[in-house]
Amino acid sequence: MSNSSAIFPPEIAALFLRGEEIRWQEQPRPYVFIIRGFHYIAYAMTWGVLGAFWYYGATLAQFDGWWRIVPYLSLPFIFTGFRFFLVPIAMGERARSTWYIVTNQRVLIAELIKKQAPHLRVFSSEEMAPPQVVKRLDGLYNVILTRRAQDHPHLQPRLDSGFFGLVDGEMAARAINSITTS
Repeated sequence: MSNSSAIFPPEIAALFLRGEEIRWQEQPRPYVFIIRGFHYIAYAMTWGVLGAFWYYGATLAQFDGWWRIVPYLSLPFIFTGFRFFLVPIAMGERARSTWYIVTNQRVLIAELIKKQAPHLRVFSSEEMAPPQVVKRLDGLYNVILTRRAQDHPHLQPRLDSGFFGLVDGEMAARAINSITTS
């Protein structure tokens, strides 16, 4: 790797091939990922309210014997609801540990996962289409790379189908085009 302006954690820097030069790199803005996980709050409220309603209703009943455990059977629903509340926070943390990288040899997404080896998503030339730059309402850019995501613009693309929440999407597209056309 040879690019003094690119600073990566050692786990990611070790993944670069010999002679590989960084042409462009950026991290996504965390709130872009958080917004993508925001709909889980509706699930959290549904499961949590269902569990709380079950617990409250079951405690009002006059159960004897082993039936007294019925209120506690609602706890998995309450815990599931709480876990759904944590999804947007986990998505924001995921963004903080994700790097979008274009080198002279490959286009990739590098993601650090706690207590695991880094996850590397390398885009192959067969799955890539010319980069499609989409300006978001918040002024940031998404760069859609896979043919599958570009063929279905009515669907929200998966996070592994391109670069999301970029400050300069045009620069990313130019860097990608510089290696795919050569």
